[in-house]
Amino acid sequence: MKRRALLAFSASLAAPAIVRAQKPYPSGPITIVVGLAPGGSVDATIRFIAREATAFLGTQVLVENRPGGAQTIAPARVARMPSDGYTLLAVTHTPFTTAPHFQTVPYDLEKDFTFLAQYAIVLYPNYVMTESPLKTWSDVLEFAKSRPDALKWASATPLSPQQAANEAAFKMLGLKTIFVPFKGGAEALTSMMGGHVDMIVTSDFGPMLAAGKVRLLSEQGPNRAPGMDNIPCFGELGYPYTLRAGFGLAGPANLPEPVVQAWTQVIQKVAENAEWKKLLDTYNFLPEIVWGPKLREQLIEGHASFGKILPTLNIKP
Repeated sequence: MKRRALLAFSASLAAPAIVRAQKPYPSGPITIVVGLAPGGSVDATIRFIAREATAFLGTQVLVENRPGGAQTIAPARVARMPSDGYTLLAVTHTPFTTAPHFQTVPYDLEKDFTFLAQYAIVLYPNYVMTESPLKTWSDVLEFAKSRPDALKWASATPLSPQQAANEAAFKMLGLKTIFVPFKGGAEALTSMMGGHVDMIVTSDFGPMLAAGKVRLLSEQGPNRAPGMDNIPCFGELGYPYTLRAGFGLAGPANLPEPVVQAWTQVIQKVAENAEWKKLLDTYNFLPEIVWGPKLREQLIEGHASFGKILPTLNIKP
């Protein structure tokens, strides 16, 4: 009799999940997990998408920040969630292309996610405060050459492609510098504003650049980026690793087609929004949608290409 009562009680606990699974998607709140601290460009764009998705889908879409672990905590959380579309991930390149080379991660890029879409391409310039004595990229290199282990610089998180690109360049040039880790671009920027680091490389430069508070020195892409025609890019400088990445959305593996279609419509709707285009301009993002299967291919390719350059770097977890 006790066993029957226990089974009945267990069934009653499971019932709400079963009912939700049978309802049209979405039938409850949705959470997008961000692997960075609040306040940066990833957080800002995801919060905009969450706001628009709330209106479009007719259910609350929340943003949950889970920084740390070189951005691996967030995808680890999402990978083990039910494949029902109620927990999604803000996609950046670090936890998929670089971090897995340095640490064991509890997820598999190729098996554990349904990639929905990339919503923008991001640029990664090295930049300083406008009052910095470092006026050009050549100044940075000369400073690092004349004073080994004196140049302090940072990216949004450790083990990121941005860190790797700079480390590869510095090693090729025989320069010794100090990398300072943070948990988000906003933290790195705050540190530079306080004079604790000399230079940072993040995607969060847009608002400060528009206000005339920072100066761009170089950009990590393979060719000169739109709006950055006056600064050198890593491709033309002949550095061994270049970067042009994107931000996007994903969910656990095997998301149902109605979920994929719902978020396809959300991304399309957001892309048409004039306020969204203004936000991307604010951060100097390039609006470019890449749908899930292609985004997955790009991340797999990025993981492989970083693996080839890794033996030449001095990066340690």
